[in-house]
Amino acid sequence: MNAVVLAGSKGTSPLAEAFGETNKAFITLQGKPMINYVLEVLESLEEIEEVVVVGPLQELQEIEEKPSLKFVPEKGDIIDNVLQGVAGLSLGKPVILLTSDIPLITREALRDFIKRSQDLEADFCYPILRKKNCEEKYPGGVRTYARLKEGSFTGGNVFFIRPQVVESTAHKAGEFIELRKKPHLLALKLGIIFILKFIFKRLTVKEVEEKVSRLFGVKARAVITSYPEIGMDVDKVEDLKLVEGALSNK
Repeated sequence: MNAVVLAGSKGTSPLAEAFGETNKAFITLQGKPMINYVLEVLESLEEIEEVVVVGPLQELQEIEEKPSLKFVPEKGDIIDNVLQGVAGLSLGKPVILLTSDIPLITREALRDFIKRSQDLEADFCYPILRKKNCEEKYPGGVRTYARLKEGSFTGGNVFFIRPQVVESTAHKAGEFIELRKKPHLLALKLGIIFILKFIFKRLTVKEVEEKVSRLFGVKARAVITSYPEIGMDVDKVEDLKLVEGALSNK
């Protein structure tokens, strides 16, 4: 199992600029860059053999080099960065894609997601989190939720993908990533019946899996995880304050 960490900076980030950085991955939290929290968890997992970080090389050079860690330059948009990252890994092994702005991620959360994804024998897996779990553990956190028949869910910032389908699904996966916080726009791409079921809260997780599988031409599965850390990304100052508080309590 290998990993790609996406630390590219598409355009300017008001959050990064507020803290004197050009890229939010390098905002300092409790004395170290935000991205380091993600890298440390990956390093602690025996399942992960190689890690490629895609981002600005000048800033990445400040991170301690390790034999299993490789830096490659960002190429602009998220699609190019995913392909750039996977190209830097050994062929044939499943890949975990992560964003660099989830400093609360834990080894337990990642290990659980990896194991359950492998058990599903799918080509592409995406974690979804119940609203109840997120609000219980991180009250005050503002998330975007989609209401399905089984309940309200938000998406995570980690993806499991098998290397043989990376290139063929990269552009569609990129659209999925961009729309993960806009559930209504995501539903619009998936058809009228899909929209109606979504509006009337009759859409099931299984129906979403089946639709995505058909659109991507792969076996796609959702992993309902009880670890909200996997989706607690930092986009705004309010997110940063919540994360700082959580880190202080560890």
